[in-house]
Amino acid sequence: MSFIELWHSGAPLYQAGLIGVAAFGAAAFVLLFFVSAPYGRHHRPGWGPAISARWGWVVMEAPSFIGFAALIIVCNPAAWAWCVGALFLLHYLYRAFIFPFRMKGGGKPKPLLTVLLAVVFNCVNGAANGYDLSRVEDPVWGLVGLGVVVFALGVAINHHSDAVLLSLRGPGETGYKIPHGGLYRLVSAPNYLGEIIQWTGFAIAAATPAAALFAVFTVCNLMPRAYSHHQWYQQNFSDYPSARKRLIPWIW
Repeated sequence: MSFIELWHSGAPLYQAGLIGVAAFGAAAFVLLFFVSAPYGRHHRPGWGPAISARWGWVVMEAPSFIGFAALIIVCNPAAWAWCVGALFLLHYLYRAFIFPFRMKGGGKPKPLLTVLLAVVFNCVNGAANGYDLSRVEDPVWGLVGLGVVVFALGVAINHHSDAVLLSLRGPGETGYKIPHGGLYRLVSAPNYLGEIIQWTGFAIAAATPAAALFAVFTVCNLMPRAYSHHQWYQQNFSDYPSARKRLIPWIW
């Protein structure tokens, strides 16, 4: 079944969900260049009740894992789809149930509003990707192989960049420092670059509307966030490397 056929043959709820994700992504891309999402280093009062960042991560990321797993188990796709789906599941297994307990500063507040918005997105995105992947009967093996390689590259960049950030703080430290090493020599947010590459790889391997839209949404969400990070570093560190770009090495 082709990319277009997957869209047209999808259930109305699936189509409505993807249209909602597209609208959400477009709005977020524009808005987040003007208003930084109020969590992490950009946290500020005035955004309503909050929960700890650690439990916020668990609550908002778990629906992607659960929704995707539920749909792909119910639909019981071909073996290749299980293998590609494992990439999605392993990422969210880490993001929802491992990363929150490794992060430093997990007790910092995270606005409940941002958590709830992420829960809605992740419920739709996880279920739609599981549903779509289970309906592909004849994969293009060259794209599957290329996608897996690109996904692995993104994961390596993402995890190495996260490891650099985790190493910056000693026991009991809560402040921020300038990260160095790896792709931090070139950009302010290589972890975001890695995640964009990662989901681009998944979209290539899956070749479904839901996966393609997820990759685009990732750009819409993380590109403005990288912009905000870069500005924040420049405003808070007078010795911040001037040659370092925001997200794309040597370009932006």
